[in-house]
Amino acid sequence: MSRLFLESPKTGFSYQLRGRDVTIEIRIADAFEVIGDLVVPTNTTFDTDLDGRIPKAHSIQGEFTRRYYGSEIRHLDLDIDEKLAKENYHYKELSKKKRGKKRQYPIGTVIQLEKAERLFYLVANSHINDSGVANTSIENLRESLAKLWYYISEKGSKGEIVIPLVGTGKARLGDKREDIFLEIIRSFIASCSSGTYCDKLIVAIYPPDVTNYKIDVNYLQEFLEYSCKYARFES
Repeated sequence: MSRLFLESPKTGFSYQLRGRDVTIEIRIADAFEVIGDLVVPTNTTFDTDLDGRIPKAHSIQGEFTRRYYGSEIRHLDLDIDEKLAKENYHYKELSKKKRGKKRQYPIGTVIQLEKAERLFYLVANSHINDSGVANTSIENLRESLAKLWYYISEKGSKGEIVIPLVGTGKARLGDKREDIFLEIIRSFIASCSSGTYCDKLIVAIYPPDVTNYKIDVNYLQEFLEYSCKYARFES
């Protein structure tokens, strides 16, 4: 299998998924600077502001808010509430929650927003407490990814999807970043069993994370190449 994308130093690798007209790519880049429909991890109450904590946080959701809504948090909340209502998702009321929104949606709840001619998939993969601290688990990650792919397959644009290493920042998932990458790839390939719903999946790894967390890019490349070359799909 030929390598489709390579720069020096190693900033990206791309491989064709065996048996499917889909490409999967590792890109060492800021996810917001990569062209494609961007996955934005969020919390199960879709809180956007707890006394200014979330928008100021160094997170994908915080960066999304700053770049596309600025100080207009209320506008973002209206857009989120409209999409949640349109999807008619079930939720439960959190009577004991002191701050923020009281409606809690299931892990894996997805909505689609469009801003500045770009699509965003907000997916709930963590729970948030009254202090604005998000927490998740590997089980929540797997469930949210499975539901994300299903949502995109049913309602997405069939373009290119950009996903960061979800759950590794403010969601406080303890697993190593390499392990999160493996989960994303396995989950996506499994979701392609019934067909294709996008042209390319780009897993964007924030450049400082490679050094700060000693991410073995060669290992990720080898895993991706092997996974694409020997992918098997159930009928």
